[in-house]
Amino acid sequence: MRTLIIDNYLPNSSQIEALYNVIKDVTVHTVEVKDYSTISAGEEFKLYDVIVLSGSQRKLAEPGIIDYYLNEIEYLKVTEKPVLGICFGHQLLSMAFGEDVVSMGKKIEGYYMVKRLTDDELFEGLGERFLVRESHEEMVENVPYDFVKIAESPNCPIEAIKHNRLPIYGVQFHPERFDDKHPAGIVILENFFKLATWYIK
Repeated sequence: MRTLIIDNYLPNSSQIEALYNVIKDVTVHTVEVKDYSTISAGEEFKLYDVIVLSGSQRKLAEPGIIDYYLNEIEYLKVTEKPVLGICFGHQLLSMAFGEDVVSMGKKIEGYYMVKRLTDDELFEGLGERFLVRESHEEMVENVPYDFVKIAESPNCPIEAIKHNRLPIYGVQFHPERFDDKHPAGIVILENFFKLATWYIK
């Protein structure tokens, strides 16, 4: 199994290395990172089985920002491979399926309680409520077409989404940022890669 992490961060961001290290530990298979600016829709994605969309310091609600990520969006519209969008990646995924990203008017930073709404495999081993790391100033306005909301919180009405037919997920929080007192993030990542293996063709 080959995993591609699309780096949506600004250049030389330390966050992408942290994400890479966590993903590399979760899956025993090949993990590669490519900068969003080098992504061309189509051929290169055939080399990978699983796609992870990173966070970013950029804000998609600001005019013109989405233009930097159009190739990524075009790929997301057509792929049937397992995808996990994290924070900015979750928002980008939602925009690919026609929804808007809006400012929250404040920054949410720290561990916050999230409530799962379904018994989805992504949350296997977790209770109805669990603590995850949040770090964002924007959110998805509505659930995209062909998706269902699977988690919410008082801070953010749409904390996690899943495609109705495909293994495509978005989470507003950062599952790669966890610790011994807040282990839900690593559980979610392990669950995602476990379910991803079911879909690899």
